[in-house]
Amino acid sequence: MELLKIRGNWKNPSISFNPNGKLQIWGRSLPENALDTYKPIFTWLENYKKNPAVKTEIDFKLEYFNTTSSKLIYEIFKKFEDLKADGNNLHVKWHYESDDPDMEEEGKLLSNIIKVEIELIAVEEFDFSY
Repeated sequence: MELLKIRGNWKNPSISFNPNGKLQIWGRSLPENALDTYKPIFTWLENYKKNPAVKTEIDFKLEYFNTTSSKLIYEIFKKFEDLKADGNNLHVKWHYESDDPDMEEEGKLLSNIIKVEIELIAVEEFDFSY
């Protein structure tokens, strides 16, 4: 299994999914065709599910995402839920800027509807230096 690395821009998130269990999504998600943007993630996660790392650590650092992206982010979290249900060790961190109650609420909403514990982390501002 290979590293999935996608460099984002002002409309698309950056993605680094490493088979060693370090999964990261950061930036903004406002793509014109969100399905095209997120399809490689779903393909990678399906393959990862067959042979996951001993521990999977997931970092979400999204400063903003649109409605279409939110639906796909939910689907990504459903994949995490499947990994957890299969007995895998997951640690999900949802980073949000401390002055952004909407992104905090998104994290809380996900933690209420997905059967995966999500650590909510407030930051003063994002550091996107992955």
